[in-house]
Amino acid sequence: MPRRRVLFIEDEAVLRQSYERAFHARYEAAYAATGQEALRLLKDHKPEVAVLDLRLPDTDGVNLLRLLRAEQPALAVVITSAYLSMEPQLAVLGLTHSGYLVKPFDLAVLAARIDAAR
Repeated sequence: MPRRRVLFIEDEAVLRQSYERAFHARYEAAYAATGQEALRLLKDHKPEVAVLDLRLPDTDGVNLLRLLRAEQPALAVVITSAYLSMEPQLAVLGLTHSGYLVKPFDLAVLAARIDAAR
C-alpha cells in the first residue's frame, strides 16, 4: 500500500525534526519552514495532506491556507497553532480544513488526523 504524501509546514526546527523522526516510515513527507517553501513543495511533492502551522515567518497561515486551496482545492489540511485564542480558529472557519490542533499535542493524535483526512 503506498504511503500518503504529507507536507509539514512548520517554522520550528525542533518540531520539524520531531515530525521527521516520528513519521519517516509512515508517510512520504516533505518539510517546509516558510510559506514560500511550502508553495514550491506543493508543486514538487504533490501532497495529499498538509500540516500547517498558523504562524510562519514570511506569511500568515490563514493566507497560506487560501493559497494552498487555490492551487490544490482537494488538499486536506490539518492546522496547528501554539495559541489557545479563538481568533485563529474563527479565521479558518470559513475555509475547509481537516482539524485544528493546539500545541503541544501528541504526535499520535496528529497521525490519526492525517490518516483520517480526506
